[in-house]
Amino acid sequence: MYDELLPSLRCPTCASVLDLRDRRCDAGDEIISGALHCACGAVYPIREGIADFLGPPRPLTIAQLTNELPATAWAYERLWRPFALTLLSGESFPYQRELTLVTGWVDAARGGLVIDVACSNGLYARALARAMRPFTGHVVGIDHALPMLREARQRARAVGVRVSYLRASAQALPFASSAAQGVTIGGSLNEIGDLAACLREVRRVLVDDGRFVAMTLLAAQGAVGRAVQMALAPGGIAFWSREELLAQFRTAGLRPERYEQYGIVLFTRCSRGGDY
Repeated sequence: MYDELLPSLRCPTCASVLDLRDRRCDAGDEIISGALHCACGAVYPIREGIADFLGPPRPLTIAQLTNELPATAWAYERLWRPFALTLLSGESFPYQRELTLVTGWVDAARGGLVIDVACSNGLYARALARAMRPFTGHVVGIDHALPMLREARQRARAVGVRVSYLRASAQALPFASSAAQGVTIGGSLNEIGDLAACLREVRRVLVDDGRFVAMTLLAAQGAVGRAVQMALAPGGIAFWSREELLAQFRTAGLRPERYEQYGIVLFTRCSRGGDY
């Protein structure tokens, strides 16, 4: 975690400003240990460069439990993610195509704070950090699974990009309101749990002209695909039609501006407008 993030952080319990104590930094000025204290009495430790706003793991679903396993964190970007969109979209969909779309729709080059929610191994977070002009903004990756965040931090450091990583809930983002120029979520809305609460938090943290970009898997149309998705439902994975998902965005105050669909893969860009 880096100093420039501190003014944007808030206690997820009471929304108060946090005070950093007992900091220790590495040679690259990354804060690798310490604690964030709130006037309400909450204390959020920083260990191995990751600020923890959740405490002991409390996975609610099988999908969330699986993400707590170190083996899942190790395998995700090595074995599954490089081929996922090609398999699910039914056409060639390499990283470069996906990441160019996401960073362009967010307009990461304009800088500011950009938050990658449910970041897993930090694929989007690293791409967003690369797309920013030097010293114009900061990228934060958030996930509930510590093994995922450790892997994400190692990958960011290995390629020399500055990304802060926080362990936090998508339904209680530890940021001030109207703090972020952009928010991304790559494929995790399907297993996020309380979707409505997550989307309300996304809207809350965005500035008035902020952008939200999501990659989501839609409900399958074929019999085999529907059977597979029904089998996944008890594990906490949900699927929606395109119209259902766009309606959820609108209800949360996120206005869909553009979408592109490839097979069951949907990319959506939303803006955060005024009151709703």
